[in-house]
Amino acid sequence: MLKNYLMKKGFTLIELMIVVVIIGILAAIAIPNYYRLVYKAKAASVISNMHTTQMTVELKATETTYLTYFPNVESFIDQLPQNFKNPFNNLSPALQNAEENNLEGVVEYEGDSSTYRITGYGKDTDSTLLELTPSSHLF
Repeated sequence: MLKNYLMKKGFTLIELMIVVVIIGILAAIAIPNYYRLVYKAKAASVISNMHTTQMTVELKATETTYLTYFPNVESFIDQLPQNFKNPFNNLSPALQNAEENNLEGVVEYEGDSSTYRITGYGKDTDSTLLELTPSSHLF
């Protein structure tokens, strides 16, 4: 009986410590990459919201004779899809007029009858992710 007990082998403390250290190193590499990928996905969602806004504005312009654009957000907010949400903060608006304070994840619209500017913000509201304006086409 005693002989069977002495024959059983297990992991030593050193082996277990090495496994814990390796798992810690892998976590130290994986966690920052995960947060970077989450940020990139949210930024891509803001850019998608910008594209949806631009398509809505351009569709209105092509339906009019003189290529007129919307003057403000309130004039076309009801034409946007239901899943139009702020990816950074669900409580913040996804679209607002340019005169309002910059918020993370928001798309800002500024326009008049002849031109528009659509700006998207990520986590850093001091710099823009992208800015969309109409381009001139000569045929």
